[in-house]
Amino acid sequence: MVPPEHIRWFSDLPSSIASAHLPLRETVGMSYLVPAMDAKHDMYIMDVVRKDMTRNLGKLQSDIIVDLKGTIDRLLGMDQETWRQVRLYDIMQETLFKSSNRVFVGMPLCQNDVFLRSVATFANLLGVGAVIVGELMPHVFKPFFGYLLAIPIYLAQAVALRYLVPEVKQRMAYIQRKNPDPSYGSEEPKDMLMWIVIAAMQRGDPNADQPEKIAQGLLFLMLGGIHTSILTTVNVLLDLLSSPAEFAYYDRLREEVDNVFGSQQDWEAHASLAKLVRADSAIRESLRMNPVIAKTGFREVVEKNGLDLPEGQKVPRGAWLAIPSVGVHYDEKFYPRAGRYEPFRFVPKVTKDPVEYESTVSRQRKHQGLASASEIYLAFGFGRHSCPGRWFVALELKLLLAYIVSHYDFEPLEYRPRNRTFGGHLIPPSVTVKVRRRKGH
Repeated sequence: MVPPEHIRWFSDLPSSIASAHLPLRETVGMSYLVPAMDAKHDMYIMDVVRKDMTRNLGKLQSDIIVDLKGTIDRLLGMDQETWRQVRLYDIMQETLFKSSNRVFVGMPLCQNDVFLRSVATFANLLGVGAVIVGELMPHVFKPFFGYLLAIPIYLAQAVALRYLVPEVKQRMAYIQRKNPDPSYGSEEPKDMLMWIVIAAMQRGDPNADQPEKIAQGLLFLMLGGIHTSILTTVNVLLDLLSSPAEFAYYDRLREEVDNVFGSQQDWEAHASLAKLVRADSAIRESLRMNPVIAKTGFREVVEKNGLDLPEGQKVPRGAWLAIPSVGVHYDEKFYPRAGRYEPFRFVPKVTKDPVEYESTVSRQRKHQGLASASEIYLAFGFGRHSCPGRWFVALELKLLLAYIVSHYDFEPLEYRPRNRTFGGHLIPPSVTVKVRRRKGH
């Protein structure tokens, strides 16, 4: 484990000395579960996420909030009198798969229930299989059980690709017609699928612009991003609903949301999200206390002479190094009262001078906002290997939390159900909660 004082040094190591790719395939068992996948070859997709998706988040917000509202209203109901019992994880999974796919594949595929179920099944099977084969299984048994688990994963993937590959081909045909004739057809779709297809066709790599390869690369991108959002949202709500009543955290979040969103235009305005400082802090605090993975930044030493650590120790070739996310997040040097849930821990301190306050908010948003990554906040990793889609995750989670808090009441929980450890992952329990529509909304 790399100590906090050496995290920046560690993250700056070139891949010729410490590889991030080799541990990735081993820890998630991809060589056995999905042998055809080439994660290294698909790294160009990460560049599309960093550039195209992040740059277009403001334009995507109106579509995201429409899907979030429609799904939440349908699943949690409109009854303002009677409590409804719901399974929190199931609600968040269906909601986030639908809204995320609006961004990933666009209309009309994001409305196709068969496609969405196949993606969810593929994600669940691969997620469980990756932990079992990649983290829990002795190496000698990995080939047998890995290839056995690969069968249902392949079948679920095949169903998803049956819908996704024709859409990729259609987008490719559109680009081939549009490039020589800009007046051809309607406006270009604004979604990840379109941006990935464009990037693949521009690479000049005959292996990159195969429809099946593009579709598979997008499918794996969806797997990582959506699951993280689901687990995080469940943790946020469990933390809020089990917090001491005297602090009224849920009501104080609602107060902020009511002040920010006075109209439908506010829900669609990207600037509104910057005003959700309490919501941003609450999600950040739950990620601090409940990171999705206990360790992050795995690297394998590939330098033939090994690696010299800053304090003089020698690490041999083939050894793995990682950063202890949980250990850093619970370190009292960085977070006073680290074991206590304080959802507004990251809210800027109020001052009488409005100019000074705005400056503080701006500075804190830059360095301590939900999507930030630093040596002491590792929910999204750190350095050049940090999660490229964290800005999208932050937008989606804040919109979802804001809508739920402003439109629904929950019965408080008597205690915070403990998360389970599954391999190196921290998984919130499947909990049933009581919910009803807020009166007047």
